[in-house]
Amino acid sequence: MSEQIGFIGDIHGEVHLLDRLLEKAIPKVSRLIFLGDYVNRGRASRQVIDRLVHLQAEEVPATFLAGNHDRAFLLALNGADIVPFLRIGGAATIASYIDEPIDNNVAAQLRRSVPEEHRAFLAGLQWADMGPDYVAAHQLASDMRLDKRYGIFGHVPQRSLTPSIDDERALIDTGCGTLPDGRLTCFLWPDRAWFQVSEDSNSAV
Repeated sequence: MSEQIGFIGDIHGEVHLLDRLLEKAIPKVSRLIFLGDYVNRGRASRQVIDRLVHLQAEEVPATFLAGNHDRAFLLALNGADIVPFLRIGGAATIASYIDEPIDNNVAAQLRRSVPEEHRAFLAGLQWADMGPDYVAAHQLASDMRLDKRYGIFGHVPQRSLTPSIDDERALIDTGCGTLPDGRLTCFLWPDRAWFQVSEDSNSAV
């Protein structure tokens, strides 16, 4: 069997789906690449980041790309206005770090509550990952050149709850944490096979 790279789509705070997908993915792959959007909207953003931080010490090498939600979180932690972060679902992330607000300055309390290893994780996220025959990023930017490489992206929730795969690219955000009954998907390269987990079933292929 050829070596497989597993690409994991947007997680959005759903740590229970992440854990279930990793149970299926780790035995199948030689490397994992996460496409970003680890936080916001779902119930357990803190737990997702904690899981990913500790995954770096496990047996499968992992690369973590930056999603727009992750960048907004880091900006808020670094002192930017917290309102843009709240507008994209940041309240759920804040609730995962703060049990109960103790004053009116929730932004300051959040900054005190986020562990340094979580800050370091967010600051170290990569923009893209490029192999000899693929390009992976959170989203396809207007200035990104694929140069005949296969493109693998998240960011755009697929309303079908299944990845959109053609001869040029795979879009693997299948609504985890964002769509009703959303699923978390792992896409395998170079086979272009995929599997996923959802709330009401263990997997779908």
